[in-house]
Amino acid sequence: MGDFPRPRHRPTSAAMRVVWAVVAFLGGGLVGLFLVLPRTRFLRPRRVLACELCQRRHRRLLAAMVVLALLSVGGFGLRVSQRARELPACVADTSISEGRRVIDPQAPGRPAAWATLRSLMTAPVSGLALGFVELRGRGLCSVGDPPITLAFVPQAEHKAGSMVGEVFLASPEPRINPVRARELALHESRHVDQWAVCSILGGIALLPVLYLVDDTLFPGSENHFEQAAGLDDGGYPPPPDPPLGPRGWAVALWLGVIVLLARRRIRWAVRTAVRRRSTHSPGRCAVHTTGWT
Repeated sequence: MGDFPRPRHRPTSAAMRVVWAVVAFLGGGLVGLFLVLPRTRFLRPRRVLACELCQRRHRRLLAAMVVLALLSVGGFGLRVSQRARELPACVADTSISEGRRVIDPQAPGRPAAWATLRSLMTAPVSGLALGFVELRGRGLCSVGDPPITLAFVPQAEHKAGSMVGEVFLASPEPRINPVRARELALHESRHVDQWAVCSILGGIALLPVLYLVDDTLFPGSENHFEQAAGLDDGGYPPPPDPPLGPRGWAVALWLGVIVLLARRRIRWAVRTAVRRRSTHSPGRCAVHTTGWT
Protein backbone atom coordinates (compact mmCIF):
# COMPACT_ATOMS: atom_id res chain seq x y z
CA MET A 1 0.00 0.00 0.00
CA GLY A 2 2.91 2.38 0.63
CA ASP A 3 3.17 5.33 2.94
CA PHE A 4 0.68 8.15 2.84
CA PRO A 5 1.77 11.76 3.00
CA ARG A 6 1.22 13.52 6.25
CA PRO A 7 -2.05 15.49 6.08
CA ARG A 8 -1.64 19.21 5.54
CA HIS A 9 -3.97 20.74 8.09
CA ARG A 10 -3.73 22.70 11.26
CA PRO A 11 -5.00 21.24 14.52
CA THR A 12 -8.41 22.63 15.43
CA SER A 13 -8.53 24.41 18.76
CA ALA A 14 -11.07 23.48 21.42
CA ALA A 15 -12.87 26.82 20.96
CA MET A 16 -13.21 26.28 17.20
CA ARG A 17 -14.49 22.76 17.76
CA VAL A 18 -17.23 24.21 19.95
CA VAL A 19 -18.05 26.81 17.30
CA TRP A 20 -18.27 24.17 14.58
CA ALA A 21 -20.37 21.97 16.84
CA VAL A 22 -22.88 24.80 17.26
CA VAL A 23 -22.86 25.56 13.52
CA ALA A 24 -23.27 21.87 12.67
CA PHE A 25 -26.21 21.43 15.03
CA LEU A 26 -27.94 24.61 13.85
CA GLY A 27 -27.44 23.61 10.25
CA GLY A 28 -28.00 19.86 10.37
CA GLY A 29 -29.05 18.78 13.85
CA LEU A 30 -27.55 15.57 15.19
CA VAL A 31 -26.77 14.45 11.64
CA GLY A 32 -24.77 17.64 11.14
CA LEU A 33 -22.75 16.90 14.25
CA PHE A 34 -22.02 13.39 12.98
CA LEU A 35 -20.88 14.66 9.58
CA VAL A 36 -18.79 17.64 10.68
CA LEU A 37 -17.03 16.78 13.92
CA PRO A 38 -13.99 14.51 13.40
CA ARG A 39 -14.49 12.50 16.57
CA THR A 40 -18.03 11.55 15.54
CA ARG A 41 -16.56 10.41 12.21
CA PHE A 42 -14.40 7.92 14.11
CA LEU A 43 -11.18 9.93 13.60
CA ARG A 44 -10.68 9.36 9.89
CA PRO A 45 -7.35 7.68 9.14
CA ARG A 46 -4.41 9.64 7.82
CA ARG A 47 -4.90 8.42 4.27
CA VAL A 48 -8.34 10.05 4.13
CA LEU A 49 -7.14 13.31 5.66
CA ALA A 50 -4.38 13.37 3.04
CA CYS A 51 -6.89 13.12 0.17
CA GLU A 52 -7.37 16.47 -1.54
CA LEU A 53 -10.82 15.53 -2.83
CA CYS A 54 -11.93 14.50 0.67
CA GLN A 55 -10.77 17.82 2.04
CA ARG A 56 -12.53 19.71 -0.75
CA ARG A 57 -15.73 17.76 -0.12
CA HIS A 58 -15.49 18.48 3.58
CA ARG A 59 -15.08 22.21 2.91
CA ARG A 60 -18.23 22.17 0.77
CA LEU A 61 -20.04 20.38 3.59
CA LEU A 62 -18.90 23.04 6.06
CA ALA A 63 -20.07 25.79 3.71
CA ALA A 64 -23.51 24.15 3.42
CA MET A 65 -23.73 23.88 7.21
CA VAL A 66 -22.86 27.57 7.56
CA VAL A 67 -25.61 28.54 5.08
CA LEU A 68 -28.19 26.36 6.84
CA ALA A 69 -27.08 27.69 10.24
CA LEU A 70 -27.45 31.29 9.03
CA LEU A 71 -30.94 30.50 7.73
CA SER A 72 -31.82 28.94 11.09
CA VAL A 73 -30.54 31.95 13.03
CA GLY A 74 -32.34 34.36 10.69
CA GLY A 75 -35.57 32.38 10.98
CA PHE A 76 -35.24 32.25 14.75
CA GLY A 77 -34.83 36.03 14.83
CA LEU A 78 -37.92 36.54 12.68
CA ARG A 79 -39.94 34.26 14.93
CA VAL A 80 -38.79 36.10 18.06
CA SER A 81 -39.57 39.50 16.53
CA GLN A 82 -43.04 38.30 15.49
CA ARG A 83 -43.80 37.12 18.98
CA ALA A 84 -42.53 40.38 20.43
CA ARG A 85 -45.12 42.49 18.62
CA GLU A 86 -48.85 42.42 19.10
CA LEU A 87 -50.76 41.05 16.14
CA PRO A 88 -54.41 41.72 15.38
CA ALA A 89 -56.81 39.02 16.48
CA CYS A 90 -58.11 36.71 13.80
CA VAL A 91 -61.76 37.35 13.01
CA ALA A 92 -64.27 35.01 11.48
CA ASP A 93 -64.51 36.65 8.05
CA THR A 94 -60.77 36.45 7.32
CA SER A 95 -60.25 32.70 7.49
CA ILE A 96 -61.66 29.49 8.90
CA SER A 97 -64.71 31.07 10.48
CA GLU A 98 -66.09 29.77 13.75
CA GLY A 99 -62.75 28.12 14.49
CA ARG A 100 -60.50 30.26 16.66
CA ARG A 101 -58.66 27.09 17.64
CA VAL A 102 -57.64 25.96 14.17
CA ILE A 103 -54.17 25.16 15.46
CA ASP A 104 -53.56 24.17 19.05
CA PRO A 105 -49.79 23.99 19.66
CA GLN A 106 -50.37 22.50 23.11
CA ALA A 107 -52.72 19.70 22.24
CA PRO A 108 -54.21 17.70 25.13
CA GLY A 109 -51.95 15.01 26.53
CA ARG A 110 -48.68 16.70 25.61
CA PRO A 111 -46.44 17.79 28.50
CA ALA A 112 -45.73 21.51 28.75
CA ALA A 113 -41.98 20.80 28.57
CA TRP A 114 -42.40 19.15 25.16
CA ALA A 115 -44.55 22.04 23.92
CA THR A 116 -41.78 24.45 24.94
CA LEU A 117 -39.06 22.32 23.35
CA ARG A 118 -40.88 21.92 20.07
CA SER A 119 -41.60 25.67 19.95
CA LEU A 120 -37.88 26.27 20.35
CA MET A 121 -36.85 23.68 17.76
CA THR A 122 -39.41 24.83 15.18
CA ALA A 123 -38.72 28.54 15.69
CA PRO A 124 -36.19 28.77 12.79
CA VAL A 125 -38.49 27.27 10.15
CA SER A 126 -41.48 29.13 11.62
CA GLY A 127 -39.57 32.38 11.22
CA LEU A 128 -38.69 31.57 7.60
CA ALA A 129 -42.38 30.90 6.91
CA LEU A 130 -43.23 34.26 8.46
CA GLY A 131 -40.62 35.96 6.28
CA PHE A 132 -42.25 34.41 3.19
CA VAL A 133 -45.66 35.64 4.29
CA GLU A 134 -44.37 39.16 4.85
CA LEU A 135 -43.21 39.19 1.21
CA ARG A 136 -46.00 37.26 -0.52
CA GLY A 137 -48.89 36.98 1.91
CA ARG A 138 -51.81 39.12 2.98
CA GLY A 139 -50.84 39.50 6.59
CA LEU A 140 -50.76 37.78 9.94
CA CYS A 141 -53.14 37.47 12.82
CA SER A 142 -53.05 36.00 16.30
CA VAL A 143 -55.32 33.21 17.44
CA GLY A 144 -55.66 31.03 20.52
CA ASP A 145 -54.37 31.21 24.05
CA PRO A 146 -51.40 31.20 24.21
CA PRO A 147 -51.50 33.06 20.88
CA ILE A 148 -50.17 31.48 17.71
CA THR A 149 -49.91 32.78 14.17
CA LEU A 150 -52.16 32.23 11.20
CA ALA A 151 -50.54 33.37 7.95
CA PHE A 152 -52.68 34.11 4.92
CA VAL A 153 -51.17 33.40 1.50
CA PRO A 154 -53.18 33.68 -1.74
CA GLN A 155 -51.12 30.84 -3.23
CA ALA A 156 -52.92 28.40 -0.91
CA GLU A 157 -56.05 28.86 -3.08
CA HIS A 158 -58.89 26.85 -1.55
CA LYS A 159 -56.78 24.30 0.31
CA ALA A 160 -57.13 23.96 4.06
CA GLY A 161 -53.51 25.02 4.49
CA SER A 162 -50.10 23.68 5.46
CA MET A 163 -48.18 23.66 8.72
CA VAL A 164 -44.62 25.01 8.51
CA GLY A 165 -43.10 24.76 11.93
CA GLU A 166 -45.72 26.35 14.15
CA VAL A 167 -47.10 28.68 11.49
CA PHE A 168 -50.25 27.67 9.66
CA LEU A 169 -50.18 28.88 6.04
CA ALA A 170 -53.80 29.21 4.93
CA SER A 171 -55.90 30.91 2.32
CA PRO A 172 -58.30 33.63 3.49
CA GLU A 173 -61.15 31.77 1.79
CA PRO A 174 -61.91 28.45 3.55
CA ARG A 175 -64.55 28.23 6.26
CA ILE A 176 -64.66 25.37 8.74
CA ASN A 177 -67.13 24.61 11.51
CA PRO A 178 -65.89 24.33 15.11
CA VAL A 179 -65.87 20.51 15.17
CA ARG A 180 -63.88 20.33 11.95
CA ALA A 181 -61.55 23.04 13.21
CA ARG A 182 -60.77 21.02 16.32
CA GLU A 183 -59.98 17.91 14.25
CA LEU A 184 -57.70 19.92 11.99
CA ALA A 185 -56.01 21.37 15.05
CA LEU A 186 -55.07 17.90 16.28
CA HIS A 187 -53.83 16.88 12.83
CA GLU A 188 -51.64 19.96 12.38
CA SER A 189 -50.36 19.72 15.96
CA ARG A 190 -48.97 16.30 15.15
CA HIS A 191 -47.23 17.82 12.13
CA VAL A 192 -45.58 20.29 14.53
CA ASP A 193 -44.28 17.30 16.49
CA GLN A 194 -42.82 15.93 13.26
CA TRP A 195 -41.15 19.26 12.48
CA ALA A 196 -39.61 19.36 15.97
CA VAL A 197 -38.27 15.79 15.89
CA CYS A 198 -36.84 16.16 12.38
CA SER A 199 -35.27 19.53 13.28
CA ILE A 200 -33.47 17.89 16.20
CA LEU A 201 -32.29 14.99 14.04
CA GLY A 202 -31.38 16.77 10.81
CA GLY A 203 -32.08 20.49 10.96
CA ILE A 204 -34.65 22.57 9.09
CA ALA A 205 -34.18 20.76 5.77
CA LEU A 206 -34.78 17.18 6.91
CA LEU A 207 -38.59 17.09 7.09
CA PRO A 208 -39.16 18.65 3.63
CA VAL A 209 -36.74 16.14 2.09
CA LEU A 210 -38.26 13.14 3.89
CA TYR A 211 -41.80 14.30 3.10
CA LEU A 212 -40.93 14.74 -0.59
CA VAL A 213 -39.43 11.24 -0.80
CA ASP A 214 -42.35 9.67 1.06
CA ASP A 215 -44.97 11.57 -0.95
CA THR A 216 -43.51 10.47 -4.29
CA LEU A 217 -43.38 6.85 -3.14
CA PHE A 218 -46.69 6.87 -1.24
CA PRO A 219 -48.86 9.81 -2.38
CA GLY A 220 -52.08 11.00 -0.80
CA SER A 221 -53.54 8.86 1.94
CA GLU A 222 -50.62 6.44 1.82
CA ASN A 223 -48.17 9.13 2.90
CA HIS A 224 -46.72 7.98 6.23
CA PHE A 225 -46.42 11.51 7.64
CA GLU A 226 -50.12 12.16 7.01
CA GLN A 227 -51.06 8.77 8.41
CA ALA A 228 -49.08 9.52 11.59
CA ALA A 229 -50.86 12.87 11.89
CA GLY A 230 -54.29 11.24 11.46
CA LEU A 231 -56.00 10.89 8.08
CA ASP A 232 -59.52 11.49 9.40
CA ASP A 233 -58.50 14.59 11.33
CA GLY A 234 -56.68 15.95 8.30
CA GLY A 235 -59.62 15.38 5.95
CA TYR A 236 -57.89 12.67 3.90
CA PRO A 237 -59.85 9.76 2.44
CA PRO A 238 -59.09 6.27 3.77
CA PRO A 239 -56.05 4.59 2.19
CA PRO A 240 -56.76 2.06 -0.59
CA ASP A 241 -57.35 -1.52 0.43
CA PRO A 242 -55.21 -3.37 -0.46
CA PRO A 243 -52.45 -0.73 -0.38
CA LEU A 244 -51.02 0.25 -3.74
CA GLY A 245 -47.48 0.28 -2.35
CA PRO A 246 -44.58 2.39 -3.60
CA ARG A 247 -44.87 3.81 -7.11
CA GLY A 248 -42.50 2.14 -9.54
CA TRP A 249 -41.26 5.34 -11.16
CA ALA A 250 -40.49 6.83 -7.74
CA VAL A 251 -38.54 3.73 -6.68
CA ALA A 252 -36.47 3.96 -9.86
CA LEU A 253 -35.94 7.69 -9.34
CA TRP A 254 -34.67 7.45 -5.76
CA LEU A 255 -32.56 4.35 -6.48
CA GLY A 256 -30.94 6.37 -9.25
CA VAL A 257 -30.28 9.23 -6.82
CA ILE A 258 -28.72 6.82 -4.29
CA VAL A 259 -26.51 5.24 -6.95
CA LEU A 260 -25.43 8.69 -8.15
CA LEU A 261 -24.50 9.80 -4.65
CA ALA A 262 -22.77 6.53 -3.76
CA ARG A 263 -21.11 5.89 -7.13
CA ARG A 264 -17.57 6.40 -5.81
CA ARG A 265 -18.04 3.94 -2.97
CA ILE A 266 -19.66 1.45 -5.35
CA ARG A 267 -16.67 1.81 -7.68
CA TRP A 268 -14.28 1.33 -4.75
CA ALA A 269 -16.18 -1.78 -3.59
CA VAL A 270 -16.10 -3.32 -7.08
CA ARG A 271 -12.40 -2.57 -7.52
CA THR A 272 -11.59 -3.99 -4.08
CA ALA A 273 -13.58 -7.14 -4.83
CA VAL A 274 -11.74 -7.61 -8.13
CA ARG A 275 -8.24 -6.92 -6.79
CA ARG A 276 -8.98 -8.31 -3.33
CA ARG A 277 -7.24 -5.33 -1.77
CA SER A 278 -7.89 -1.62 -1.42
CA THR A 279 -5.87 0.61 -3.75
CA HIS A 280 -5.33 4.34 -4.01
CA SER A 281 -3.71 6.85 -6.33
CA PRO A 282 -1.19 9.45 -5.09
CA GLY A 283 -2.95 12.31 -3.33
CA ARG A 284 -6.25 10.44 -3.25
CA CYS A 285 -7.91 8.03 -0.88
CA ALA A 286 -9.20 4.65 -2.02
CA VAL A 287 -12.75 5.93 -2.49
CA HIS A 288 -11.70 8.81 -4.77
CA THR A 289 -9.27 6.72 -6.83
CA THR A 290 -10.59 6.24 -10.36
CA GLY A 291 -11.02 2.92 -12.14
CA TRP A 292 -13.34 -0.04 -11.64
CA THR A 293 -10.70 -2.78 -11.87
